[in-house]
Amino acid sequence: MAKRSNKNLRIKRKYLVWLKDARGLSEASIDKAAASISTYEQFLDGKDFRGFHAERARAFKRHLSKAKTQGPGKPLSPGTINGILRDLMAFLNWLADQPGYKSKIHRSDIAYLSPDRKSETARRTTCWKPHPSPAQVRALLAQMPDGTVLERRDRALISFLFLTGSRETAAISLSLGHIDLEHGVVQFDGRHVDTKFGKSFTTAFFPIGGSAERIFRDWVRELREEHLFSATDPLFPKTLVGVGQDRRFGALGIDRAPWSSASSAARIFKEAFRTAGLPPFSPHRVRDTLAELSREHCRTPEDYKAWSQNLGHEDVMTTFRSYGSVAPGRQVELMTRFRRRGPLPLDKDDDLIDPHD
Repeated sequence: MAKRSNKNLRIKRKYLVWLKDARGLSEASIDKAAASISTYEQFLDGKDFRGFHAERARAFKRHLSKAKTQGPGKPLSPGTINGILRDLMAFLNWLADQPGYKSKIHRSDIAYLSPDRKSETARRTTCWKPHPSPAQVRALLAQMPDGTVLERRDRALISFLFLTGSRETAAISLSLGHIDLEHGVVQFDGRHVDTKFGKSFTTAFFPIGGSAERIFRDWVRELREEHLFSATDPLFPKTLVGVGQDRRFGALGIDRAPWSSASSAARIFKEAFRTAGLPPFSPHRVRDTLAELSREHCRTPEDYKAWSQNLGHEDVMTTFRSYGSVAPGRQVELMTRFRRRGPLPLDKDDDLIDPHD
């Protein structure tokens, strides 16, 4: 078992408080930073943070390259390694300004923790990611069972994610009061909903088609009329577990409390696709599907701006950079079409342009 230094623990705790109160980072970001620093602490095996130097930085990078994940025991991915290194660099740069550490930690040594350019470029590259097509989504919803309240909840959850592009963490923190069925919109109020960076925005239902909107509307009506849920009750309540008629613990229906984490929602999402004979897509791919759908509906810059804004993006380029990649097959298809079509005729004004200017 790795040794622990009380001095290290105290200064790390001070840094995490600084991240929360001075930087305003979310709990998830703070937990990620804490985990990265803990990885470095385990490598130090009780040595003081003040003993940092270039050779220790290089040794830690070699350690990460040989480290394995818990469970499957696979090597850490380049993205994971780079994330740990970036978090540790941020911590050490802060540490270099603290009393008792200024003369011990040098920023020129911290630079040795920089991720290599190849893996960092790969991390930043936006590649096409496999995601469900709109047709696959419609087919999935058409065959999902709805005999029990839990099955209807799960089907409504998947419908809602594709109707709004919501992240599952935001979806499970919504209340019925955030839903306006009359206008087909959702109010993502960052003060009460777990949105990314606490942003507040309004989202109208995306035209995913099929039965998605009907399924979701029926679910909201069921909560209000049959289960007598109020505006403050959760939109997607957790499963009520108790002793059934067979005197065994099991699922009895829905509770009036929300899920405590998004893991259940993610599991439901993946299992639904798997059961339908489709790849077990992650809910993170919902926005890629909606980016693909935009090509069927958007024609003008205003169209794309509205679509992007509906995803909660302030800049339309965020949508294109993160979710707008073209599938390789579609890319080849378009380029083949361009070659067959040949060059477009020049405008009269173009004839007057000197190519050597």
